[in-house]
Amino acid sequence: MTLTRTVGIVRSSEKVQFADQLINFKRRKMKKAILSLILVFNVSLIYAETPGSYRGKETHGIGFGIEGGLAGSVFYDYALNSSMQIHTLLSSGGSSLSSGSGTTTLDTASTTIGATLRYFPSENFGWYVGGGGGMLSASQTMKQSVYCYSSPFTSLNDAKCSGFEGSRISVTTDSTYSGLALWGDAGWQGYDGYYFTIGVKAGTSMKLSEDDKTNEIVAYSNHKSTAQSHWTNIKSPTGLIMSFGWHF
Repeated sequence: MTLTRTVGIVRSSEKVQFADQLINFKRRKMKKAILSLILVFNVSLIYAETPGSYRGKETHGIGFGIEGGLAGSVFYDYALNSSMQIHTLLSSGGSSLSSGSGTTTLDTASTTIGATLRYFPSENFGWYVGGGGGMLSASQTMKQSVYCYSSPFTSLNDAKCSGFEGSRISVTTDSTYSGLALWGDAGWQGYDGYYFTIGVKAGTSMKLSEDDKTNEIVAYSNHKSTAQSHWTNIKSPTGLIMSFGWHF
């Protein structure tokens, strides 16, 4: 009876020791796994490439997008180093409006060609600021077919209606502009192969030549004020930057 009880106690003790050894073995394995993960993570941090390192080796970039108002653009980027980039662009765009009856149309367009020097202040991020300039040209054509009121409503007529009361007159005005555009921009640019650029651009243009005929537009409804507003806006390089490109 005593022998049996002793053997049972020994077997129970062996089971406890085996369980302890198994637990200790699992703990050691867990510690090794955690240490391995920490080591791999630290090594990846040490050798991970920053946005600046990509800019330093991905020297060239081409793409398309929107830059300045709603003007479509194509561009070429050249990285001088990891913090400086030359952005060259050709953008063109405009707007077309017409009256409900289609008797009056307004077409406004502009083209800009220029370059921006961009500075990336941090190797670890894609944020940038820049400044540049170029040539900006603009044109506008307003075609109007306006009814000239007869008496007793002649006071509503434009001066061009004199002698044409009770009939329609057709008036076309063409305006042109060329100037030197200056701007600053700021935004964020991606890296590693293909990349997005998102930002804002603000600036002005200095007139080289202008033939402004917007004052000759017949003051009917809101035709004249709308044309003059569009003419002012189209001469500015200000707008959003949203583009997509490829590094090579």
